Amino acid sequence: MREYRFKRGFKPTNERLEEMIRKHFGDFEKDGDVYIVRYKAIEELKLWLDGKTLKAESRTNPDVDDSTALETLRTYNRFLDELTGYTAKERKKHMMKDVESEG
Repeated sequence: MREYRFKRGFKPTNERLEEMIRKHFGDFEKDGDVYIVRYKAIEELKLWLDGKTLKAESRTNPDVDDSTALETLRTYNRFLDELTGYTAKERKKHMMKDVESEG
């Protein structure tokens, strides 16, 4: 599972999450507070908000062609950029800092 913080000014609300899922992935299912997305190389992506944090669990298909895998990754990164306000580079930096503080 991954956790993503929201930049100041980017509200962690279900309404925004639904809007961004529709914009970037199309349809989704909902199971309680968990949003379930299926898109290209993503067999299943579960997303939910926990306070000011987005939590995500994913299962991908390793057998897709390279262009599908790359397009899926780009779409997922654009989704996270627009939803959280942080770029992939900034999210990696946060993740590294979190790992260092745990160790």
